[in-house]
Amino acid sequence: MEAVRRFGLSKSRITYGLQCGKRLWLQVHRSSLAEYPPETRRLFAAGHDVNDVARTLRPGGVLVEWQDDLDRALKETAVALGGEGDVTVFEAAFRHRGVFVRTDILERREGRYRMTEVKSATRLKEYHLTDVAVQTWVLEGNGLPLDVLNMAVIDPEFVYPGGGDYRGFFSEIPIADQVRPILARVPGWVTNFVEILNGGEPAIATGQQCRKPFECPFLPYCEGRDGRAPAVARDSAGEQAPEAPDPALGRVDPAASAYLASLPFPRFYLDFETVQFTVPVWPETRPYEQLPFQWSCHLEPAFGKIEHAEHLDTGGGAPMRAAADALLATLGERGPVFVYTDFEKWRLVELAARFPDLAPAIENVTGRLVDLFRLARQHYTHPALNGSYSLKTVLPTIAPELAHADLDEVQDGLSAQAAYHEAIAADTPAARRDELRHALLEYCALDTLALVRLAHHLERRPAAPAREEALR
Repeated sequence: MEAVRRFGLSKSRITYGLQCGKRLWLQVHRSSLAEYPPETRRLFAAGHDVNDVARTLRPGGVLVEWQDDLDRALKETAVALGGEGDVTVFEAAFRHRGVFVRTDILERREGRYRMTEVKSATRLKEYHLTDVAVQTWVLEGNGLPLDVLNMAVIDPEFVYPGGGDYRGFFSEIPIADQVRPILARVPGWVTNFVEILNGGEPAIATGQQCRKPFECPFLPYCEGRDGRAPAVARDSAGEQAPEAPDPALGRVDPAASAYLASLPFPRFYLDFETVQFTVPVWPETRPYEQLPFQWSCHLEPAFGKIEHAEHLDTGGGAPMRAAADALLATLGERGPVFVYTDFEKWRLVELAARFPDLAPAIENVTGRLVDLFRLARQHYTHPALNGSYSLKTVLPTIAPELAHADLDEVQDGLSAQAAYHEAIAADTPAARRDELRHALLEYCALDTLALVRLAHHLERRPAAPAREEALR
C-alpha cells in the first residue's frame, strides 16, 4: 500500500480516472498543463454557492475547515463526531485505504447516520452515483454505517422570494438502492488508478471520453500530442489562424432573395446577451433562468443606411426591466426584426410574462421577428459549412473580416456570461469593469452587424458598410 500513500486518491481523482486514465495521470503529475476557461471557473464558484445555501437550510451544523490541511480536517471531523447526541457536520473528512473524501452533509440522528451529497445540477446524473459510492465506501470503511443516502439537486421551478430565503431550493432524492450495487467496484478502481499513477503517461488517444461527462482541461495538450489538432494557417502576425473560406463559393436560393427584398423598412437586427445564476440573486427569478442584461440592435431605417443602438447594465441590480424598456423604445411599432434562431423570441416571451404591462408591446415585436437561421439553413449552401449553420460558422463564409476570434476577452455567449458575472461583482475594480463593459459591447455589436451582413448577402445586396463605420 506504499503506492497508495504516495499517490493519495480522492473522490475527484477517481472521477477523473473513470473518465480517462490519462486525465487522472496528468492531473496528478502535470497539473500545470490544465486549461480552464473562465466559464469553468465560474461553475466551480457556483458549486460553492450551492453548498453555502445547503448549509443555511440546516442551521446549527458544524463546518470542518482546513481545506489545505487534510490531517487537520480529519482531526476536526473526529472531534465533531466524538460527542454524544445528534449532530450535523459539513465537509466532514475521512480517509480509508489511501482514499480521502469530504462529505457535503453528514447527519447523525439517534445514533444513525445519513449522508447528503449536494449538486448544482437540476437532475440526478450517472456520475453522481459513483461520487456517492466512493464516499460511502470510505465512510463505512471507517465504521460509520449509512442508513440513508440522499442526493440534493436544484429544483428548477424554485422562485427566489428574496431576503435570503432559499427554502424549497433543493429537491432531495433517495439513492441508496442505486448506490449500493456500485460499492463492490470501488476497490478495483482504487487498485487500477494507483497502478496508473505509478506508471508513465498513458498512451490514450483523444475521443468521446474527452468531453463526457466533462470537458477535459487537458484536451488542448492531448490534441497537440496525438496530431489530431485541426490544420491551421498563419496570419500576418505569425499567429495560428483557420484558413478563411471563400465567400464566392456560397450559393443563395433566389427564393430567399425575393423574400427579403419584399420586406419593408425600417429593419432591425437584434441580439440578446443573458446571464444565468445557479443560486438566484434577484427576487422573482429561478435557478439557471436566462435573464437578459444586454442587447445590441443595428437599425436600417432606409436602404444603405446603417445605425446602431445598444444597452448594457452592469450596476448589479436586476437588469431585465431597463433592458426591455430601452429595447421597445428602439424597435418602435413597425418593421421586421431580424434574429438568429429562436433564442431572442423565447427571451421576449419570458419578458412579456415577467412584465405584463409590457406584454402588448413585446407581442408586437415577436410578431415581427424574422429568423435568419431558418432562412440560411433552407436557402444557403457553402462547402465550408459542413452541415453546421451556427452564426460563427456561417459568418466566415460571407464576411470573413468580421471574425469573433479577432475579439479580445469576449468571443462567445459563455465568455460573455463570465464577463458579466465579473463586471457586477462588488470587488471588481472600476478600471477592470470598464474593460469588461467594452468587451461585452464589442462582442454583442459584432453579432448584430453579422446579421446585417448575412441578410444583405442573402438578398444579394451590396456589402454593408465597414464594421468601424457601422458602429459609429
